[in-house]
Amino acid sequence: MNKLKIAIFYDWLNNWGGAERVLLNLLTLYPQAEIYTLVHDPKKTSWLPSHFKIHTSFLNKLPFSKTNPIFYTPLYNFAIEQFDFSSYDIVISTTTTVGHGLLTSPQTLFVCYFHNINRYVYYTPGVYQLLIPLLALYKKIDQVLIRRPDAYFCNSQTVAKRLQKAYGINPIIINPGINLSHFTTPLVKSNSESYFLIVGRQVPHKKIDIAIKCFENNPSLKLIIAGSGRDHSRLTKLALRCRNIQFIDQPSDQELLNLYQNASALICPQYEDYGLTPIEAQACGTPVIAYGRGGNLETTIKNKTAVYFYHQTPVSLQIAIKKFQQKRFDPFVCQQNTLRFTDNTFMLNFSDQLQKLWTKK
Repeated sequence: MNKLKIAIFYDWLNNWGGAERVLLNLLTLYPQAEIYTLVHDPKKTSWLPSHFKIHTSFLNKLPFSKTNPIFYTPLYNFAIEQFDFSSYDIVISTTTTVGHGLLTSPQTLFVCYFHNINRYVYYTPGVYQLLIPLLALYKKIDQVLIRRPDAYFCNSQTVAKRLQKAYGINPIIINPGINLSHFTTPLVKSNSESYFLIVGRQVPHKKIDIAIKCFENNPSLKLIIAGSGRDHSRLTKLALRCRNIQFIDQPSDQELLNLYQNASALICPQYEDYGLTPIEAQACGTPVIAYGRGGNLETTIKNKTAVYFYHQTPVSLQIAIKKFQQKRFDPFVCQQNTLRFTDNTFMLNFSDQLQKLWTKK
C-alpha cells in the first residue's frame, strides 16, 4: 500500500500518551501519509518525526487552542469539515472526539479507529449536565456523522461496548501494544526502599487524588507519581504534607524503566478505556493494583498479575494494597501476559484489516 495516497487524522497534537503511540505505529506503517489535526503544538511533539507534513485547522490560530482545545468544542465539527481529502485514496482517523465526522469523497476509503467515544458528551456527569439541551442536539448531529466512515476499529472490548450502545455499530477490535524490547524484567530488584508507582497523564479522570489520600493515611508506604498534566498543580498541593509521596515530572525512558522494574506494584485508580501502562509494568515483571472495571480487566489477570479494587475510594484502594501484600506474584507470569499486546501485533492486525477493506473497495 506504499503507493497509495494516505491521510491520517488525529484530534490534536499537544501531548504524549497511549493514543500518540498508536499514531506513531500508523505512521510507521504508512510513512507516506500526511497528518491532519485540529491543533498542533510543536513544543509538545518532539516525539513526532519532523519529516511528516502536518495540516492544521483554523482553530490552531485561536488563543489558548494549543493548550486547551476543549474551549473550542462547539467548533470541532465545523473545523474538520474544512479539510479537503478529495485527493486521498485512504483516510485513517484515530480519535476520541470528532474524527468520525470527516468529509471524504465516495472513492476514498475512510476508516475510523476509536480510542473512546466523546466522554464529555456521552458519560461525564457534573457540570456538563447543565448543558443537556445542547448535548441532546449534539448527539442528534453525532448520530449522522457516525455514518461517514466506511469501517470502524477500536482499541478494546470496553470501547466496543460503548460504541455499540451509543451508535449501534460493531467495530473491529485491534488492541494497541508496546515495544517489548524497551521493557525487561530485572534479574534482581533494587535493594533500595520499596515503593508503589503511578505512571501517566495527570488529569482529573485518572483519579490520582484517590491514591494520594490513601497514602496520606498510610505514611509507612511510599508512592512515586511519574508524569505531568494539567492536574499537576492541584495534586502536588494535595500531597504537600505527605513525605512518603514523590513526584517525578518527566522521567526519561531509562528512568521510567527503572521505576517500573523496581516498583512493588503499579497502581491504576482510573477507569481505563484500554491503557498501556499496566502492560508496560507487567512487561517489567511488576504486578498491578487496579480499579476493577474497563480496560484494566482486559490487560491484566486477576490474582495472577493483578489485584483489583471495586470502589474508587482511598479505603477501597487501601484494602487492595493489604490484599496485595499478602500475595506473591511471579514476574515471569506478568511478563508472559504482555506477549498478547505488542506494537508489532497491532501493526500487523491493522494493516491486514485495512488491506482487506481496500481490496473490497
